[in-house]
Amino acid sequence: MATPMHRLIARRQAEANKQHVRCQKCLEFGHWTYECTGKRKYLHRPSRTAQLAKVLKEKEKRLLLQQR
Repeated sequence: MATPMHRLIARRQAEANKQHVRCQKCLEFGHWTYECTGKRKYLHRPSRTAQLAKVLKEKEKRLLLQQR
């Protein structure tokens, strides 16, 4: 059974740990997603296909330079 003192200690530890937590909605530190009052931010990420195509192009360029 948790005493009021244990609850207080647990709450303080949880608040201290929030400093390193990043909200998945607004991408800011210091609060959980369910506590967020901010707007959702759009984070552009290239597709996996685009990433693979870029890697293939770089490999082809290296091979062409080696053959010369």
